[in-house]
Amino acid sequence: MRTIIPANNNPVLLEKARHIVIKDITSPSIQSLIKEMKSLLSKEEHGVALAAPQVGESLQLFIVSDSIFKSDEEDDATPPVTYPLVYINPKILKMSRGKKDKHEGCLSVRGIWGYVPRAEKATIQAYDENGVLFTRGASGLLAHIFQHETDHLQGILYIDKATSLSKDQHAKPPKTK
Repeated sequence: MRTIIPANNNPVLLEKARHIVIKDITSPSIQSLIKEMKSLLSKEEHGVALAAPQVGESLQLFIVSDSIFKSDEEDDATPPVTYPLVYINPKILKMSRGKKDKHEGCLSVRGIWGYVPRAEKATIQAYDENGVLFTRGASGLLAHIFQHETDHLQGILYIDKATSLSKDQHAKPPKTK
């Protein structure tokens, strides 16, 4: 079973991840990787997404936890809404011009939080776990996740872009002039 590897022990996190050949998406090795990543993410109390480089695989793949789509108003009688949770070979097509400092952390850089300027809206195109191409627009948290995870696939950690870093999860963002 794979594990989430800390950044200081994971050189794959600093490399641009390899493109996945479309016909290989449904292969046992990619499907097994997706299953293991989903299992790892489900065990994380505060994790909302996970990129393949975080588990030592140099592949253009990330997953998003379905917990970000659940609302307090849902009940057991409501059928679950399905969202693309697997993003393979993702490309951000558009981002809003305006950026705001977003509080973030990372499962590969535990215990450190920071503020990173992120676009409020983003549109991404990717393949799902069945090899179907889709486009998804997002705002708020999901747009933020798209940017953080695609950075991972380019070998960029959020701490490389942060305007401030802290060991205190509740630290305030830097004052802007």
